[in-house]
Order: sequence, then C-alpha cells, then structure tokens
Amino acid sequence: MYFKVILLFMFVSAGSCKLRGPTVINGSLAGRVTVQLKYDQEDEAFPKSCCKVTAGVCTEFVDTSGQVNELYLGRASITEDRSNRIISLTLQQLKKEDAGQYSCGIRLSQYRYESFWMELKVLEASLIPSPNPTTIDFKSALSPPMKWNFVFLTAVLYLSLKLFVAVTILVVLLKNHRGNGKDRGFSDHLNIDGTPSQF
Repeated sequence: MYFKVILLFMFVSAGSCKLRGPTVINGSLAGRVTVQLKYDQEDEAFPKSCCKVTAGVCTEFVDTSGQVNELYLGRASITEDRSNRIISLTLQQLKKEDAGQYSCGIRLSQYRYESFWMELKVLEASLIPSPNPTTIDFKSALSPPMKWNFVFLTAVLYLSLKLFVAVTILVVLLKNHRGNGKDRGFSDHLNIDGTPSQF
C-alpha cells in the first residue's frame, strides 16, 4: 500500500492551522488513546490524514478515505464526524516507539497541506492519571498558539477602536476651531455701517 512521505517544510505552522485540539497527549504502554480535532465548515469536503515524524520526514499512516499503513493495521484508525466537524484519531496497543511528534492535517490541494502538530508521550500505566482508554477532547485544551492569536487580535481591535475615537474627536475639534476662525476674520473687516470692506 502506497503512503506519502511529506517533508517537514511542506507543512504550515500550527498557529495558522485550521485544525484545533490538544498539543500534548499522554498514553500508556499497551493502552489506547483517542484524540479529537475540530475543523471549520469550509474544510468539510477536503481529505484529512495523520502522519508520524521520523528522521525529519512525516509519513502518513492513516487517512479519512480508510487507508491504513500496514505497520499500523489493527492499531490505528481515523473517523470523521461531519455533523460536528470533528476528526478522531485512535491509536491502540501503544508501544514505546509510538512516542514522538505527530501531525494531522487537511489536504487543500496537491501542494498545500494545513497541519496540526501534536506530541504523544507513552508512559507506564501507573504514571497516567486517567484510566485507559484515554480520550482527549478538542474542547478541553486548545493549542497555545490559537489562544495567543485570540489575545493578540483582541488587543489590536481594542487599540484600533481607541485610536479611531481619538482621531474622530481631533477632527471634530479642528473643524470647530477653523469655523470659529473664519467667523472672527469676517467680522474684523466690516465698515462702520456694517458692510464688508473691499480689498
């Protein structure tokens, strides 16, 4: 079965990714973990897939068309809930070598792949606080870049609003000042009988 090997530079940064979800996942040896990622309605029709980073490249091992790399047969699956716009990646029978960097993404075209990066930690069962199977919902932990983007956007909007109000007030004051100046200048050049003087 053919699976794509994707070079890391072909991926966009997580901060601009259309997928949202947790960036760190804890799993236990021989256990199971399910990660849910949210996407936007405009990306509903595009195929989604996940890959694992090894030696500088990310090799796809599962996608929403139903293909699964032979190394992950019976251990990996991905499902898509289009009504809620969620994809769910499941890995089971976890091994130590499963730990590392993963990326799930949306293939928008042949050369454009919006990726979301995650780190899977495979620990002894006694070190995992929650029982198996572990399901991590996208609502429980949005990625830090998305949170910081929201804070930055809010700050920019707030400062822009204050600047707009200040400029508006300044323009009104200047108009009033110029209007008063014209009135005074006209009254200074009246003849005794009240008619404007000629220059």
